[in-house]
Amino acid sequence: EHLRLCLDEASQLNSPPFASVELPYRALPEVNLADVRTEATLLGKQVSQPLIISSMTGGTEHGTKINTNLAVAAESENIALGVGSQRIGLEKKDALATFKLIRANAPSAFIFANMGAIQLNYGYTADHYRKVVDMVQADALYVHLNPLQEAIQPGGDTNYAHLLDKIARLIHAIEVPVFLKEVGHGIDVHTAQALLAAGAAGIDVAGVGGTSYAWVEAQRAHNADFADWFKDFGIPTETAIRSIAPIKGDGLLIASGGIRNPIQGYKAHLLGADFYASTQPFLQAALTSDEAVIDVIRQWQRGLQIAMFATGRREWNLNQ
Repeated sequence: EHLRLCLDEASQLNSPPFASVELPYRALPEVNLADVRTEATLLGKQVSQPLIISSMTGGTEHGTKINTNLAVAAESENIALGVGSQRIGLEKKDALATFKLIRANAPSAFIFANMGAIQLNYGYTADHYRKVVDMVQADALYVHLNPLQEAIQPGGDTNYAHLLDKIARLIHAIEVPVFLKEVGHGIDVHTAQALLAAGAAGIDVAGVGGTSYAWVEAQRAHNADFADWFKDFGIPTETAIRSIAPIKGDGLLIASGGIRNPIQGYKAHLLGADFYASTQPFLQAALTSDEAVIDVIRQWQRGLQIAMFATGRREWNLNQ
């Protein structure tokens, strides 16, 4: 049901991020296009471009197809991949199998495991998070924050009280770097500051601008008012990047939330993001084949290379 609703055009915000950001086009770039390098380094591992295919799905009837196609493509093109929430993989053996396919098909790709922070207030411990990391033999862990989604979701988990201290303890207990991410409603600068101070390796802002999970959950709850009221509730992606970039220190900043092409990702980079992540443009391809996903990835890499060339940049480097 989530997948069906996310493919519905009505779930998408109609105000693309970074519309106000102008790329510094150069009519005389003094660069050979063939020399432009899109490679980036993510926690010591080189990837072919600064793109992360972000969290999409786990234990559904489509999970096997989607996760297999994404993993094969990520391995083929050497890009980072984030998996969907893995809680169901702890609870159901058939769902567990869909997650295990990821590392089996992507033995060397950079993989983000994923589970909600809120579970720490509902009996989950660091051991549960270690299991989701082991499930996909992950290089890093996404811990997602989704209070608005949970509040609208039928039967959602909404006890967010005293969660920061538990997140901090988890960060120090887990063996891989931990990133905090939203699911489409943004992370404010005060929360980002607290999470980075707690030891988070990075922040994925997942701001307002793309798929609205408030809208998705309101549709599932058959609540037309909430679908209208909360669809664009939160912090726009551009605003989140601008506010967090100056305080991120050594932490990595990932731009997501409405990024539908590498030009928007490049604009986010110029505002201070280190990487950019996207889901929706890859979903239909992942439902089709691994070749379809590979085609999209290659198109994004070529688009980024051309954008960098046309602005006189040879490498993915903020200080160039």
